[in-house]
Amino acid sequence: MQLHIHFVGIKGTGMSALAQITPLIEDAVITGSDVPQRFFTDVVLEKAGIEVLNFDPENVVGADLVVTSAAYCDSHPEISRAKELNIPVLTYPQFLSKLMSKKKGVCVTGTHGKTTTTAMAGKILLDAGLDPTIVVGSDVPCIGGNAHAGQGELFLAESCEYRRHFLNYSPEHLIITNMELDHPDYFKDLDDVVCAFSELACKLPAEGNLIIWHDDPNIDRIKTKATVTTFGFSADADVSAANVVFDNDGSCFDVMMNKKNIGKLHLTVSGKHNILDALAAIALTSRLGISMDTVLQALSGFNGTKRRFERLGTKHGAVIVDDYAHHPTEIQTTLDGARLSYPDRRIRAVFQPHTFSRTEKLFYEFSQAFQDADEVLLAEIFSSAREKKAGVNPISSAKLADLMKEKGITTRYFPTLDEISSYLDQTLEEGDLVITLGAGDIYKVGQNLVS
Repeated sequence: MQLHIHFVGIKGTGMSALAQITPLIEDAVITGSDVPQRFFTDVVLEKAGIEVLNFDPENVVGADLVVTSAAYCDSHPEISRAKELNIPVLTYPQFLSKLMSKKKGVCVTGTHGKTTTTAMAGKILLDAGLDPTIVVGSDVPCIGGNAHAGQGELFLAESCEYRRHFLNYSPEHLIITNMELDHPDYFKDLDDVVCAFSELACKLPAEGNLIIWHDDPNIDRIKTKATVTTFGFSADADVSAANVVFDNDGSCFDVMMNKKNIGKLHLTVSGKHNILDALAAIALTSRLGISMDTVLQALSGFNGTKRRFERLGTKHGAVIVDDYAHHPTEIQTTLDGARLSYPDRRIRAVFQPHTFSRTEKLFYEFSQAFQDADEVLLAEIFSSAREKKAGVNPISSAKLADLMKEKGITTRYFPTLDEISSYLDQTLEEGDLVITLGAGDIYKVGQNLVS
């Protein structure tokens, strides 16, 4: 019998991905609801023929299952109504786990880099003809969006550590890109973070694979029965890069496996972090038996993901780029990549901190993250719905700007995005590189400039 599955918050990147692939895995009719505001996932859902309704408790009437985004709690009118009607309600990770269990799970996790690494691995698997099912946290042109429902046995999924959501999954293969303290509203400290990753690695079977960054300070704390393969810039890593050269188009380097040169790769995405992501994808797919010629050819055609050093266009001779980086390490890494690829440009970083809890916990680290920028423009903090409801606002972007100025960084604070756009419009010069950074709506500044 065909099921009716309703998605609450269907416009979320992960939720829209699940909505697309579910009918190809389950015999199901999909409905979904969300806010009226338009996102890139509206186009994705329209292509899939899925209508998006406005929130209404009556939307769940007649549903066999309700799947809810982590952004909403039991008090949401649709979820509350579903429970009144005794309709089963599953969270995003619970439902993803249900779908993944029908295939061989491959999880990509880590504090940074998991979206790009998932996208790279997905392209390799597709190009190799393995036709995997893929769920990734961004729009990826080379895989046709943020999801792919394949007929193959592998289910590749970007897997978030927040609230230990990834412990819902039981993968056969796992990539851990890195481990740092993030989501301080949930994790107590770095030790708590590492414990969560270790618990996931412990779930791997003996015949499985763990791919992990060689230089992670906590690598020895990750225990597993699976085969371990390391990646990194260290020559001691199982998969590494040598003779790296950066240019405006990205980077070129020799891929080393067990200290043997197995080929040269030209990546058309910038920065050391993208090289690490590529090495992780190479390590995984080589363990899955894909030929190195196929792997390197697939990665040479990788053209990035939405909001990951995404080149939006130019204005007055200035290059406008957008990036999702919202953690100090991500910002530092992104700016380092920009400096390596564009050494002669004036780098103007436009940053919108994401959540008060993260900004407060990593306040000092944020002030140190912009050393590669010539100028920093700070927007006000983009707070979560949970923080707005609680009225939590112990810190501000203005205070962060003051600290950065004390450290000698040219910094300007603007209360609104419109003021930032206006300032840039008046001061842009040929030779500038403008990078908008953050997980909120700071991307609108770049879009406004190029439009």
